[in-house]
Amino acid sequence: MPRRILVDVDTQRDFVDPTGALYVPAEAHVRDAIAAALLDAQAAGDPIIGSVDSHAYDCWEFAANGGPFPPHCVKGTPGWLREWHDRPARTRFVPMQMVGQTTHDVANLVGERREGAGPRILDAKALAAEAREGVGLYFEKEVYSLFSNPAAEPVIARLVESLGGAEAVVFEVIGYCTGGYCVDAAALGLVERGYRARVLDAATAAIGGAEGQARSREQLERAGVEWVALR
Repeated sequence: MPRRILVDVDTQRDFVDPTGALYVPAEAHVRDAIAAALLDAQAAGDPIIGSVDSHAYDCWEFAANGGPFPPHCVKGTPGWLREWHDRPARTRFVPMQMVGQTTHDVANLVGERREGAGPRILDAKALAAEAREGVGLYFEKEVYSLFSNPAAEPVIARLVESLGGAEAVVFEVIGYCTGGYCVDAAALGLVERGYRARVLDAATAAIGGAEGQARSREQLERAGVEWVALR
C-alpha cells in the first residue's frame, strides 16, 4: 500500500472564513473534511506539505492592478494566516526567497535552535527529513502553483525518494480552490513530475461552485489525476 503525503493547499482565512477578502463558499462538510484530513495524517505519521498564498500590495492579481480578484492573502495581514494553524502541531514556513539554489537543491536560512548558536541552513534533504518527522512544510507562493516556489520541487523529490520512490507514495490534495485554481495547479504539478496524485473532492472548495468542481474533475482526470468522490 503506498505511503500517503497530504497536500494542504491555501487553507487561509481570506478563502475559508466568511469574513475573508476572497471568501469561497463551500458546503459545511468541507471545513470538517479538511480538519479531519489534517488530523488523520498527523495521527498516522503521514507527511504533510502545503502552500500559502502570499501577496504584496502590488500583486498583479488585484483588481486595482488590472487583475481579476480583490486584495487577498496580503503577507502579514490576518487574512493571510492559515485557518488550521495548529494542524499539524509543528510547521515550517518555506519562503520563496532561498539563500541558495541549484537545479536539484536549495538552501533555506532558518532561525537558531538554541540561543547564541546562530541561524541554520536547511537544504532539501533536511527539509524533507523534517516532513518525515511530523513537521508540516508550507511553501510560500504568489501564483497558483506551489511549484512556483523554487524549494518545492527539490524538497518534494527528496521526500519521495526517502519514502521509497514515486511508486511507493500517493499525494492526496485538499484545500482551496478547485475550479481551475490552486488545488488544480498543485495536482497537475505533481503528475507532471511523475507522481501519483488524487484530489479529495469532499475536502476541497471550488470557485464556480458545482460547475467549477465538475470542470476541474474533467480536466484533472484527463491529465491523469485521480478524483476521489467521498460524498
